Amino acid sequence: MNARIPVAFCLLFAATFNTWKTKAKDNNVTNIGFSLAQQKGCSSDGAYCVELVPTHGYPDEATLRVSDKRRTFAEFGTFGYLLDVIFSPKSRYVAVNNRRANAGDYLWVISLKDGSPIKIPDDVEWAKRELGKIAGDHSPSEVMPEVRRLCSDCTADGVQHGFLFAHGWNSPNELTVIEELQFREGWIAVKKRCRVVAGGITLVAHTAEKEDGPSELVRRAWTWSPFHSK
Repeated sequence: MNARIPVAFCLLFAATFNTWKTKAKDNNVTNIGFSLAQQKGCSSDGAYCVELVPTHGYPDEATLRVSDKRRTFAEFGTFGYLLDVIFSPKSRYVAVNNRRANAGDYLWVISLKDGSPIKIPDDVEWAKRELGKIAGDHSPSEVMPEVRRLCSDCTADGVQHGFLFAHGWNSPNELTVIEELQFREGWIAVKKRCRVVAGGITLVAHTAEKEDGPSELVRRAWTWSPFHSK
């Protein structure tokens, strides 16, 4: 079961953790860490920034704000906190991993040309359902055949936790997306090569492989979760 984690919950613990940031020039990525004071990531040249701003008086609401050096040009209602902000080469697009629950779709992809959303988390209430999908991807009610070949007993009904998040840009319009699935039988990751096209994002190719346990991003996402102590 997914559960929202109020921003106030993060604030309570933020003072007890050291903020950390790392930047990798090849992927132009900022790992936000776990401090609400650092809920902002900027491109390496400082031309664009993405920030998550809590709504005063409403700890379970926030605004995802996209800006350049002159102005804020896009805002989206959300909740939770940021995990990663990943700018594409030439800063055409930005992929955002927004931790919204203890599992689920964390992925935003936003155009930096006009601020339009290309991909949003599939549970965002205000947007068209098409924006929550990757064209050509499998239905949420089923698992990919590649997953079943790795684990014949792994079905959609057997998914204990599922995650969707950005891993990095391969080119100015091609993004690697990871779908990470926890079954009773173990963990499986589906690596998806996706391309931004007119009006959305589409699946180009994918591979699946077994994992020994959750990835580094999932471990970060679970750090604040009351459902997991480790």
